[in-house]
Amino acid sequence: MSEPHEEYEAQFSDLHDGTLPEPARAALLAHLETCADCKASYEELEKTMAALDSMKGKPPAPDQFTQQVTETIHKRSAGRFFGKKTLGDRVPFGVLLVIALAVLVAIAITLWASSTGSLKVGH
Repeated sequence: MSEPHEEYEAQFSDLHDGTLPEPARAALLAHLETCADCKASYEELEKTMAALDSMKGKPPAPDQFTQQVTETIHKRSAGRFFGKKTLGDRVPFGVLLVIALAVLVAIAITLWASSTGSLKVGH
């Protein structure tokens, strides 16, 4: 299509939504009456928008849908997807932090008590 047709096509969605100003609306409607290509393009837009509008009324997915899909994928993939959780997923962060601090304290005590440890003040 040539340049003037692209300008008209750019206004199709505004015409459909009813937000096109009246002078431009009248010009576009007059053009649609005389141009078969633009009229076909606008009718295609109307069909697409009608199909999208009809999808809005579809019921939502069931409450357990996500869980059921996850279980099905897990069964069929033999655990390759959604495999065992890592340690960080199974143990709370606070518990991991306490364990890490206990290990650091144990290392510090070991170095302090060692005869060759570098933490002793008086050598």
